[in-house]
Amino acid sequence: MTEWTQQLLNAFGAELAAVLGPSGRLFGLHLLGAALVAGAVWAFTPSLRQRSGLLGFVLPVHLFLHPSSLLDVRLLVARALLGALFFVPAVWSAQLVAVKLALGLSALLDRGPLADVSRGWAVAGFSVAAFLLRDLTRYGVHRAAHRLPVLWALHQVHHSAEVLTPLTLHRTHPLEALIMRGASALAVGLAAGVSSWAFHGRIAAWEIAGVEALGFVWTAAGANLRHSHVWVSYGRALEHLLVSPAQHQLHHSVDPRHHDRNFGEALAFWDWAFGTLLVSGPRRRLEFGLAPGVRNHGHSVASLLLDPVLAVLGRVRGVSSTGRTPSPVAPR
Repeated sequence: MTEWTQQLLNAFGAELAAVLGPSGRLFGLHLLGAALVAGAVWAFTPSLRQRSGLLGFVLPVHLFLHPSSLLDVRLLVARALLGALFFVPAVWSAQLVAVKLALGLSALLDRGPLADVSRGWAVAGFSVAAFLLRDLTRYGVHRAAHRLPVLWALHQVHHSAEVLTPLTLHRTHPLEALIMRGASALAVGLAAGVSSWAFHGRIAAWEIAGVEALGFVWTAAGANLRHSHVWVSYGRALEHLLVSPAQHQLHHSVDPRHHDRNFGEALAFWDWAFGTLLVSGPRRRLEFGLAPGVRNHGHSVASLLLDPVLAVLGRVRGVSSTGRTPSPVAPR
């Protein structure tokens, strides 16, 4: 085995480890949390118990062996291989943004207003600020991905999933993933920079297993069920604050009445504030995917990776040649 091959295999393993580690949705504890919530749903729903056993409900083989789900797996492996071959750093480094912002604020305003508070309050303030700002940023990028034709051309990869499983989270075009990582890094960098100045450098984040604690707890509490067959509603009142799995499943629905709703990741408050909230209501049967006339790619990994880029280039060329944006293709 050549040195280059060994380096490639090591980088590929690192990419997969990041997906399966504590910061990823496919971490064992996160999957266990989702399974426990799904088991509770089965136990307290007589109609579900009549249709299948506990194991069959929590791990439906027909969904995980569906062609769409198997394509999710192949795309996940392909993305890890691409990440190993062509590592491209995020445009924004959270650390760089934080340092530059903190230094700039210190030069302009000198001492931070919260310099005398205890370290515990500083850690709490930064942890909450980073969680809120990152969640708001992800809401904004997600909403833009549905409203801007160029971004929608990439985001179609995610919405073309015909069944939802925890693997569907990783059914994302690499360019869209890069945009989202860059936006998240910018959000965390802004929160860290302002907090470092305000608390006079005494900041850290709550962590569990080496990753940000609030996000870890949210994921372990069943966030994987967002992409699943398990209908979990939080009730009308709470769904104005937190995004339930049922709300995100409505976001993936092919029903036009559900389009352009529920863009939030953890907090439904952003949807409520900006007029895109849809509460889940009673349990219902949903269909997922994109209509053939909307979908810009085929059913292979190569098509998922290449055709959206060609669609983006076609739109960019259309803008440059006509001076106006081409008509969007039925954004959701």
